[in-house]
Amino acid sequence: MRGRVLSFAVNHRGMGHASRLVAVHSVLRDLGVDSAFFVSHEHRLISDYGFDQIVIPERSAADSPEAELKKAAIRKAVIQEVMEPHDVILHDVAIHAELYELGVVQGLFQGYIYRARKDQSDPARFIADRAPDVDVVYVLGKAGETDHRHGIRLLGVADVVRRRRGEKPIWGSDDDGIKVVVMAGGGGHADAEAFIDAAVSGVLHACAAQDLRATLSVITGPYFRGTVRVPPAPHVKVRVQSYLGPEYSPYEGTDAVVSQGGYNTVQELKLSGVRAVAVPGERLRDDQHARLSELDVHDSVAVSSADAGQISASLAKLLLSPAGAPVSGTQPRGAFEIAQDIVGTRSRAGRT
Repeated sequence: MRGRVLSFAVNHRGMGHASRLVAVHSVLRDLGVDSAFFVSHEHRLISDYGFDQIVIPERSAADSPEAELKKAAIRKAVIQEVMEPHDVILHDVAIHAELYELGVVQGLFQGYIYRARKDQSDPARFIADRAPDVDVVYVLGKAGETDHRHGIRLLGVADVVRRRRGEKPIWGSDDDGIKVVVMAGGGGHADAEAFIDAAVSGVLHACAAQDLRATLSVITGPYFRGTVRVPPAPHVKVRVQSYLGPEYSPYEGTDAVVSQGGYNTVQELKLSGVRAVAVPGERLRDDQHARLSELDVHDSVAVSSADAGQISASLAKLLLSPAGAPVSGTQPRGAFEIAQDIVGTRSRAGRT
């Protein structure tokens, strides 16, 4: 396949977009395809996977119309400078206006990754209204399904899970007792601080009630700007960090996880089989309640509200039961299926 695959990775609150795109671009790299990421700020995750990032100015509600026009002109100029005739554009959930529009002008192949949304249940209708020149919509979690509606090709693919670059545990030899991870995804959502407060308090209360020694690792996410409050707990060691590099696994050697229900976290929980208390976050477009309802039937997962008492009770019950088996079994092939379709489609187009 000639040309590169270009994507814009929007991430200020969660890490889902960058994580999914890195997963697909990593497979594309394995297939010999080059990549370029447009970003509004550099992402450590993208850097850690060795991809180039091109920073373009972002929109801001605080900008005057004149300031936004200037930013838009810069975005277009930079994208035009980078874009080449045989490139491919891959969007994830969000459509970047200038990247899409310039791709239309250049006649580039454009793909769109659709993750279930509360506000748009029909991906074909949404794309037909929003970005009708997108060539294909990759519908996550619908492997093998194909359709063509509103002039849009729909290709169902398996879920996408980013491959880690290692499975090093985050635990040291001096970490005592049970090992529990609290994760808030990117950590930039408005409810992250309240979730972490409730999760930490719930873990400490569960350990105290059962007289357990424990090591608690709190991974806030790189966009967290709140405060982590840790009540006195003589038998629990608490460690806080903002980011976990891709060579480490938060599940290796871990007894339990307390997390919110973002798409990527849930896919990883399915693979890990680690006991988990999952708390649905409130999002404008992402229905974490619906996603977690699919996991709630498994013995190793308990869905809880963001209440310290309920988290404590759920965790205490899980710790009395054996760890579960992975729900998914093997890593889903969604990233490979998307990459393969992009390469195959462009290869066929190049022969016509």
